[in-house]
Amino acid sequence: MEPSILLVDDEENVLRSLKRVLKRAGFKQVALATSGQEALAYLKVHDVSVIITDYRMPKMTGADLLRETKKHWPDLINIVLSGHADFNSVVELLNQGLAIKFLQKPWGEGELVDTIKQAQRLYCKRIAQHERDQLLLGSVTALIEINEEGKITRFNAPAQTIFPGLYSYVDDYITSIDPQQNKTDLTAFLNNKTDMLFIARKCAESEKEYEFILERYWSDDFCQLLKLSVNPSKSSNKFLIESFGDFLIKEPAFYQQLNEYEGENTSYTVIFIGIAKFELIADLLDYQSAYEFTHLLAKVLHNTFGEKVRMCQKHSNQFMLSVPHASNDATLLAALNKTMSLFSDAIPQRYKGMSLELYGVYGIFPEDVLSGKELINHLSLNMNYLAKKQQRFFTRFDAELVNDYRKNFELSRLLFKAIDNEEFSLCFQPKIDLTTHKVSGAEVLIRWYEPTKYGWVSPSLFIPISECDGQIIAISRFVISQSFKQLKQWNLQKVEVGKLAINLSARQIKEDPEWIDFMLESLNENNLSASNIQFELTETYLMDDLHECQLQITRLRGLGFEVQIDDFGIGYSSLAYLSKLSIDGIKLDKELISGLDSSLEMQSMIRNIVRMSHDLNLKVIAEGVETAHECKLVERLGCDYIQGFYFSRPLPADEFYDYLINTNVRGDE
Repeated sequence: MEPSILLVDDEENVLRSLKRVLKRAGFKQVALATSGQEALAYLKVHDVSVIITDYRMPKMTGADLLRETKKHWPDLINIVLSGHADFNSVVELLNQGLAIKFLQKPWGEGELVDTIKQAQRLYCKRIAQHERDQLLLGSVTALIEINEEGKITRFNAPAQTIFPGLYSYVDDYITSIDPQQNKTDLTAFLNNKTDMLFIARKCAESEKEYEFILERYWSDDFCQLLKLSVNPSKSSNKFLIESFGDFLIKEPAFYQQLNEYEGENTSYTVIFIGIAKFELIADLLDYQSAYEFTHLLAKVLHNTFGEKVRMCQKHSNQFMLSVPHASNDATLLAALNKTMSLFSDAIPQRYKGMSLELYGVYGIFPEDVLSGKELINHLSLNMNYLAKKQQRFFTRFDAELVNDYRKNFELSRLLFKAIDNEEFSLCFQPKIDLTTHKVSGAEVLIRWYEPTKYGWVSPSLFIPISECDGQIIAISRFVISQSFKQLKQWNLQKVEVGKLAINLSARQIKEDPEWIDFMLESLNENNLSASNIQFELTETYLMDDLHECQLQITRLRGLGFEVQIDDFGIGYSSLAYLSKLSIDGIKLDKELISGLDSSLEMQSMIRNIVRMSHDLNLKVIAEGVETAHECKLVERLGCDYIQGFYFSRPLPADEFYDYLINTNVRGDE
């Protein structure tokens, strides 16, 4: 059943009149509510696409209703229908994004109908995008999204892996990849007249020409998802199994089976099972041996789950099973553990030492709410997570994990335009010299305000995302450039700022070979000296590649910059390697400071760290100091500098300026 249009007004005669208009216009599902509370109750149990609400209602106004719907049903399209007296208030709702349009009473029938049709199309567009989001997120298949014009709008990580540099073609026609592409062939493909489109591209490094295959994967009224692969197909196809009769079916038939279960109101379980480290095993062995493992797993699954179960080989090392009349968790886990045991026992003796392990995830319909392809996409995403974390067990799928992935995916997409849209800003958290009790400098911290949906996004969320997708390189350059410009401005204002501490990304150091040249150029443009700047490296990066890190530190200090180790104590907690590095100081992680006043052991450890650091001529900064007592403790333990909320939160540039000018920063006050 299509979603309803929900009309909300405290005057029943208005509701009846509106309903007549919409029925005449051909809208079949029209629901009525005489209050905001009644509307919210209806939304909890019914699907709704568009809400048309009066503004002025008793107990709960139209504004209050729309704020609640935005919070719990963000995809709904909201329209306000009210009197002229409410115009200014409604304009505020429009500016806040709580409604798309204001229609004045008495309404024009034609305008009302046209507005609702536009709203329904916008709702369908949002829902369609969510479906595509799930497919892009949950699929290990390389997918490219194109719009109605044939322009590339998005792609997933597997597509980027197959086709490095694909991001440069975003907002351009798919044929821009291959300028020689026949436009007639493209038109025929986009209009579903041909099954495949072949794209040629020459690799700049090797001059070798590759041919890519594009196949239709998913389409709706707004966009298409295209499957990307390399032609000729890779050896993974050699692992595909064709036997086992009715037990093993193709992917479309598998989805059809789930649809039939749902049509018959039959509960079912979908299980994903994979062989861990299969690609490595396939590389180490011949193809025939790797094929034997997949065939062996299929045989074990067939024997374990019986004739009623249907299986689909999703990937070379992964199978999907549909089990009718879903059992409880205990029964399913028992069957899966049995599968693991039987598989292990059946492995030929010559391969026993290879640690062939199974892992998997399952979901139950209707208990887990999701169904069909949506359930499978969520399970696939969970499988990717298990594989990435190298977790070797069976578990029920985690819906929150999917929500996190979806949010991270969307934030990654939004990050691409954040710099151009000037959504980033810098804050400065003062560092206090415990000898002088004055500001000796500040750590530069980046902040992101995403204006369309998320508002202020925590750095603990977007920094790891940017590290993962490579955007941290552009972000790091932004921080360097803007920090230097701001420091120049303070210098012109004759303000003694001290040293600015800038965090260095491991990925920036490893993958941006020209970052130092960029930094030096920016330094010269702003008439700054290297002595004005400190760089902070994480302990984790140090131990990841100690030799490379030493080379980078040596070069930076040779240019006159100070280098400190950030987050010291949460990783390896060893001072042994510090003697091998030519650094200027360490920053104690705030986790060491938290609870310091109640832990004599922690106080003793920090005292020893400080003592040994001073023996190596290293300065020690205590981060995360939040109370007067913590301040006195770290000072008594010998720390040289303090940073934390006790003195100041991270401040925008103008507030940091005022802090420098006007604040007495004595730690004993």
